[in-house]
This record gives sequence, C-alpha cells and structure tokens, in this order.
Amino acid sequence: MTDAAISDEKVSDTEPEDAQAEPAADGDGNGAAAATDDSAGDTAGDAADDAAEDARPKGPLGRVWSRRPRRLTRWATAVLVVAALAGAVVGYTKYQQVSGQLAALRRDNADRDAAARLARDYALKSLTYSFEDPDAFFRSVEDGVSQQLKDKYVNATDVLKSIMLQAQVTSSGEVLATDAVAQPGGGSYQVVVSAHQTTRNLQNPTPKVSIILLQVTVNRAGSGWQVGDIGPKTGSHPPVEQQLPPPEPLPAPGKPAPTR
Repeated sequence: MTDAAISDEKVSDTEPEDAQAEPAADGDGNGAAAATDDSAGDTAGDAADDAAEDARPKGPLGRVWSRRPRRLTRWATAVLVVAALAGAVVGYTKYQQVSGQLAALRRDNADRDAAARLARDYALKSLTYSFEDPDAFFRSVEDGVSQQLKDKYVNATDVLKSIMLQAQVTSSGEVLATDAVAQPGGGSYQVVVSAHQTTRNLQNPTPKVSIILLQVTVNRAGSGWQVGDIGPKTGSHPPVEQQLPPPEPLPAPGKPAPTR
C-alpha cells in the first residue's frame, strides 16, 4: 500500500467524527444561551425588587408611612360622622323651634277663640230681658263674671227693674260679629261685639231694631276665662240703660181750689 492511499484512508476515517462533533457543539451553544437569558431575567427581577426595597423607608419611618393611609381613612370617616351628627342636631333644633312656634300660635288662636265665644255669649245675655221676669235677667248677667261687674248690676238692679216693669220692656239680641284683640302683657282680651237689638215697650209696641257695638273685657281666670266688664263701644249705645225708656214724668199738681 502506498503512502497516498494510507493518507486518504485516515482522512475518510476522521470526517464522520468531525460531523458528529458539530451537532454536539451546536447543542451546547443553545443551552448556554438559554441559561444566560434566564440568569439575566433573574438578575433584572432581583434588581427591581432591590430598588423597590431601597425606595421604601426603613425602620420606624417605614411603619409610619405604611399606617398613614389607614389613619387618613379613619380621620375622614370620623369627620363625616361628626358632620352628619352636627347636621342632625341642627335640624332637630330647628324642628323644635318651629314646633314651639306652631304650638304657641295654636295656643294664641285657641285663647282668642275662647275669649271671643265668651264675649259673644255674654253680650247675648245682656241683650235679652223681659219685664215678665226681670230677675232671670239679673241672675244671668251676674253669673260667672268678675266681682266688679257683678257689683255694678247689683247696685243698678232696683232702678233697672223698676223701669222694665213700668214700661213693660222686652228685648232680644242677635250677635253679628266679634273681634278679639289681645292686650299687652297677655291674659286679657278686648272683644268688640256687633249685634242687632230688637226692643219694644208700652209706648212703642212696634219692635225697633238697633245696631249696637259692645266692648267686652275678658280676663284669664285660672285655667279658663271670665268676663270682667261690658259697656258700649265709643259712639254706640249701652245694652240696657239707653235701650230702656225713661220713666214717665209725674203728673203736674192740680190747681188749689178757690177759698170761699
């Protein structure tokens, strides 16, 4: 065998081994690249975590920063609760004030109505009388009134009764309207009563209708009301005295008989 043949045989024997070695080399290259990528990713993640950790305050200050959002939330909630309670208190106080004002207005209206009714009823009593039973009239107007007013009627009973009987007076009344005005200081009303009074007597048997205005004083007495006085409103006529006819004049004395 020649030297050239021996050389060719060696070359042919080594070529397959080189070919088999090349894939292995390629496989080792790809694995190394993948390992490098994974290592780089881990390194980047660790770097980000380290940066975040470095950015967060350390020690007690870090705990303060971590608690601050929760404290702010609690403070905000507390402020809202306090504001809601304050609004409720203000609203309730306003409601109490309005309720008190309405209650006072209702009481005033009720008092005014009560005083007006009492004045109306009493005015009707004072306008209703008859010569047939004068005592019933005096009992009626003296009942439930102030002592001052009762004394007025008691002192005038004899005179008025005599006029009623002598002139045969009858009277009836009809209340048209009332106007109650509260007096300063409270507890008293001046009630103006407008009414029709129909009268007749022996001299004027035909009924006569007059429009009169009476002023009735109504005062609080305990838990109720009481008539304190009654009289004519300025420019009107009294209910009794001026509606009764004056007594007839006494006859003139006769001439003395001539002496003989």
